[in-house]
Amino acid sequence: MKSSNASPRMIVLLAGIGFSLLTLTSCEKEMVLPATPGKPSTGTPTTTPPVTPPANQDQPPVTGTSLLKQFGTRVFRYDDQKRLVELSYTDQQTHGYTVIWEGNKPMRLNFKGGEHYLLYTYEGDNVIEAVTYSRDHQPIYRYTYAYNGDQLVREANISYATSAEGRLHVIDYKYDVRGNLTELVQAWSTSSKAEDLSAPVTIRWGGYDNNPNPLPYIQSTMFLPGVKLFQNNPGFRNDEIYTYTYHESGMPKQRYAKVQSYPNVPAIGESYTYE
Repeated sequence: MKSSNASPRMIVLLAGIGFSLLTLTSCEKEMVLPATPGKPSTGTPTTTPPVTPPANQDQPPVTGTSLLKQFGTRVFRYDDQKRLVELSYTDQQTHGYTVIWEGNKPMRLNFKGGEHYLLYTYEGDNVIEAVTYSRDHQPIYRYTYAYNGDQLVREANISYATSAEGRLHVIDYKYDVRGNLTELVQAWSTSSKAEDLSAPVTIRWGGYDNNPNPLPYIQSTMFLPGVKLFQNNPGFRNDEIYTYTYHESGMPKQRYAKVQSYPNVPAIGESYTYE
């Protein structure tokens, strides 16, 4: 499971989605420039090699089943059953939510700040509707979802934030044969009616590697249990290029994002950490 005068850095930061969400390939080696040696006061400079600190022996190796603990500024917390129970942000203390489970299904999100909450409706194991409410129980967003098997193929949401009638937003999802998102096609309406939808806008992903992608469908406004838009790690999102470093297990360790249309802007790196 969101034309502008934004700065290049803002564009790069926003592209990291959530799809995440809406959020992602060739492995890139980190370039480490050697330190410039200072002029020795007397004699010949020493050639003693630097001491490499020992690896943290308490840190378990990252495997294909390791839980993602943090990616960039997003922090994920799990319960003893390895279920997501909290999303928080290192740079936005009022963003995120806690997840309330009943049995094996999340039934409610409590957003940080206490102003909003969300309730799920299921059909089998799939969330078919979710509604965000204000503190006084008035609907703010109403989401409906359609699936092809376990793949999310359509999301429609109506926002009541600026209109009592609501404004419609529709998103269609397209995948490759491996289950990786290739296109997100979205349109907006000035009303709650489909006939008033704007011309569609398409975001494209591709260049996937063969390594596992640890990100579930987690955004600042929504958690969809069981939904994955990315089975592997994409090499691009429109003109934003992604490169990665990996753990021995193949799980991503670092992602570097660079926008081709701004070649003078340095790539921004985000780290993956695991439990």
